[in-house]
Amino acid sequence: VAAVVMHMGLCHVCLVTGALTITKARIEVNIPKKRTGSSQNSKAITKFFEAVYQAILRHVDFSKVKVVLLGSPGYVKDDFFQYMQQEAVRRDDRKFIENKAKFVLVKASN
Repeated sequence: VAAVVMHMGLCHVCLVTGALTITKARIEVNIPKKRTGSSQNSKAITKFFEAVYQAILRHVDFSKVKVVLLGSPGYVKDDFFQYMQQEAVRRDDRKFIENKAKFVLVKASN
């Protein structure tokens, strides 16, 4: 099982076995507050999602993993899953497209 636990600007990519949890990647990106007339918030969120996408691509072996848990409080997991699907189709990334059913969205508290 792989687990991607995230909060806006912070993400941990972990591999979970019966007796062990290994943190493979820790991604931290500074997300500025939303301000009118500024697109820095959306650029930072895109940069964060791209870093998480690359970490999953690098550290999760879909031939060995049965399920990938995407967990976060609020809407972050939904936004990331939507971003991941769009990027996989745009880049023609077969790894994500073929294993889309392995991703499970779960609600996690802080």
